[in-house]
Amino acid sequence: MSVRLLSMRRVMAGVAGGAVVAGLLIAAPAVSSASAVNAAPAAPGAAAAAPTSCRAADAPATPAAELLRASEAAAAFGVDGSGVRVGIISDSFDTGPVPTAADDVAAGVLPGPGNPCGYEKPVRVVAEGGAGSTDEGRAMAQLLHGVAPGAELLFASTGGSNDQMVESIRLLREAGVDIIVDDVGLDDDLFFERGSAAVAVEEAVEAGILYLAAAGNYGEVGVAGYPSEGFPISSWSTLEYRPTECPAAVAEQAGVPVDCLDFDAGAGADPELTATLPPNTDVGFEFFWGEPSDAVTTQFGLAVTDPAAGETGFRWAEEGGAPRMRAGVTNLGDDAADAQGISIVRRLDEAAGVPPVAILFDGDSHNELVDLEHFRSTETDTVGSSLVGHQADPSTIAVAAVDAGTLGLETYSSAGPSVTLFGVPSPTVVPGPAVAGLDALPISFPLGGGSSLTFRGTSAAAPTVAAVAALVKQADPAAGPAELRAALESSARPDAFSSPWDASLPATRFSGAGLVDAVGAVAAVLPAPTPTPAPVPVPAAQPAATLAATGADASGPAVGLLSGLLAVTTGLVLVIARRVRIRTA
Repeated sequence: MSVRLLSMRRVMAGVAGGAVVAGLLIAAPAVSSASAVNAAPAAPGAAAAAPTSCRAADAPATPAAELLRASEAAAAFGVDGSGVRVGIISDSFDTGPVPTAADDVAAGVLPGPGNPCGYEKPVRVVAEGGAGSTDEGRAMAQLLHGVAPGAELLFASTGGSNDQMVESIRLLREAGVDIIVDDVGLDDDLFFERGSAAVAVEEAVEAGILYLAAAGNYGEVGVAGYPSEGFPISSWSTLEYRPTECPAAVAEQAGVPVDCLDFDAGAGADPELTATLPPNTDVGFEFFWGEPSDAVTTQFGLAVTDPAAGETGFRWAEEGGAPRMRAGVTNLGDDAADAQGISIVRRLDEAAGVPPVAILFDGDSHNELVDLEHFRSTETDTVGSSLVGHQADPSTIAVAAVDAGTLGLETYSSAGPSVTLFGVPSPTVVPGPAVAGLDALPISFPLGGGSSLTFRGTSAAAPTVAAVAALVKQADPAAGPAELRAALESSARPDAFSSPWDASLPATRFSGAGLVDAVGAVAAVLPAPTPTPAPVPVPAAQPAATLAATGADASGPAVGLLSGLLAVTTGLVLVIARRVRIRTA
């Protein structure tokens, strides 16, 4: 099986301005002085992050350190990730040509002996990838080191299956990591069923490890000029199979009694989902249905119709296999967009059920659809959800991607909601990614055989958020996964970037709580400053012979009663004051 990494290797060379200009530095937005004034003092004994002057100005994650306010957090709180172990899971670390990992250390973009910034503990590789890998794990490490340079980094390679991912998580747990971040999409993930990798993630979190993952790059947006403009069109799903009559050509090819899914949630009937492709495009998609992988009873098939050519292709899913099958639609023309019809076909027999069904288009980091029929979600149908696998598990912090140059949410960043029906005690719904990080960041080597030195995709965004989490963990070493997650989410900025999506759609589907903020996240786990009590004025002494305004003898019974009451009241005030101090310490 292949490892599906969630970067944008396939389009890097075509991105305008993708090559890194020497000395490039993206300026951070202006920050009011109030944030610095209100920040808590640096933690005792904490080491501030090394200045960027010890490495190149276009070093990996320099823009992220500024835009995520990690540099400001380092100055305000003295945090750089020291004392925190972060594990990275990807394809490989140091298997490619120059520059090598040793070159990166010498340049100050990775930790290790000879690092010019003084971060000399090398990345510990507990499992390396094979020859021909892309070293995307090293690119992730560069970004993580740029935001949290004091963090100790570990790396474990993985394959493309859930079982291989479980092993990688185990290796990092045994190595004693505090945080794990991955950028891997698994070939055997199912749309409606929890896999063993998600179970391993939950177990890691229960053991005290914060787990983050790249959300995925399977988002697609309807193109301007088409009905679905501004809407997510990467998938279509419904909670229950709705039968209708198949087109004649489809029924003829099936050769047995069949019906087709009705894609129209309204009063009408539509046995085809029309997808429109640009010229010279081949789009793969996966069809899933909601039956347990070990108890599949319903037999489904897929048909694809090209109306212009008058052709229909059909095949059945493999019997006895998992509840999924793969197909594709193609536009071989050079000049114009082309519409293709997709039909989901069900064999009518005694075992036929009405399970949930889903179609997920595999855009893999770039828009390959321009329009999708039935693009609006309804009470029963969801369009545009592409968060799948362990990324869609409640235990995982799935990370969306915001372009560091434009501060715009990437259209390819996978969205929610995601519904899991099997392998869980009860059905679970994850609204979307938990938070967003930054991509379009400089790295020291090209990925995937290209020439660009810009790292795009949620693979790049995830390590920037993991780095911020390391800063928070250093500030409060006792903070567990729940506290760290709460700090990241409660301080995130939902208005720090622009969104390409239609305004009628909830932002939480695409970017969760918003772009992480290092200053706010660190402040969230630190104790509030103890207020200084205001001085209590002391009244002037009265003559000993009489009480003021009464003329009573100062040694009489009334004075004794007043003195006792004052003593009791004073004691009460002291107790309350002590309690207030305890609560705010």
